[in-house]
Amino acid sequence: MFNFIKTGNLVGLDIGSSAIKAVQFKSTDEQLTLLNLALEEIPLEVQEESDPDVKNGLLAEIIRKVFKDHNIKSKDVVTSLPGDDAIVRYVKLPFMSDEELKNVISYEAEQYIPLAIDQVVLDFDRLGELDEDGQKKIEVLLVAAKEEIVDRHLDLLRRAGLNPAVIDVDSFALSNAFIRNYSNVVDETVSLIHVGAKLTTINILEEGVSHLTRDVQVAGNNFSREIQREFGMSLGEAEELKRTQGKVLTETEDILQIEVPTREDKSARVGETLNPLLNKLIAEIRRSFSYYESSIRKKPVSRIILSGGSARLRNFDKYLAEKLNVPVELNDPFKVVQIPERFFDVDFIKANAQRFNVGVGLALRLVD
Repeated sequence: MFNFIKTGNLVGLDIGSSAIKAVQFKSTDEQLTLLNLALEEIPLEVQEESDPDVKNGLLAEIIRKVFKDHNIKSKDVVTSLPGDDAIVRYVKLPFMSDEELKNVISYEAEQYIPLAIDQVVLDFDRLGELDEDGQKKIEVLLVAAKEEIVDRHLDLLRRAGLNPAVIDVDSFALSNAFIRNYSNVVDETVSLIHVGAKLTTINILEEGVSHLTRDVQVAGNNFSREIQREFGMSLGEAEELKRTQGKVLTETEDILQIEVPTREDKSARVGETLNPLLNKLIAEIRRSFSYYESSIRKKPVSRIILSGGSARLRNFDKYLAEKLNVPVELNDPFKVVQIPERFFDVDFIKANAQRFNVGVGLALRLVD
């Protein structure tokens, strides 16, 4: 959303809470080919660093290492802010031309942004036109972020020796990746649910246009901390247990089991431990769906596309489908991408695909 320079051959750089992901494509004759791909875990001590300046320095070192180790030559990057660092509003305004909208958007935004306009970086996108109570209106997407947050993000990129081209928002990068890879279902009302480390992003699109996005603070880190508490282990050990043995209990397979899981059955114990948190997450998703269907577009969500690191938990997709009564499928951001097998570990990409959705959406700025 926030543009700084215009350049080609961009790298999508997803600076997540728990890992750095970099994606780069080349495009010829409508064919997307993977050019670079990197995934680097962020050490726990860096994740937990409380001093923003110190943390930026540590993250910059990791990013420089990623670019060096993977021989990524381009320094021009598209990155994004997590949802809790951005303010997103969908507003309806009286019908006006694009030029008129540019002239009044700062004034109009003051009514919807809970910060002084001179303290934020503001951008907008015209989504479409509609008739409401006999009046012609336009629907506009407003995105704002505090200047200090944007400045800190720019400082991180420059410390890493990179040139920021665009700063997007995670939820819109997810939309970008979905539209490119799932053209066959773009006409449906689809919810993209991305379960990251810090936040779960819920994004609802109709005919490829986002009409609702919100973030909830029930996500992968919460899962890991509950496992840590249950098993009395370090957070790093809990992360590893979640990754290797974690599963979600479903009604059809596990919840109806007669015997209570034993202390030795770690997989089932993980499932029991996560169940209260998952119930909270389901409640938040239902609330989002109900608000969308009753207040915004009045069309039910017909499909869920699931991504994020915790999307890889065994049975998670089945659990969501059971609880929400909506078909669920894992989001494959490389669905239409040609992957040269002599340069890339295809098994690694398949195993970690759901972690790359934001990075892919960012890298697609090269094409779009």
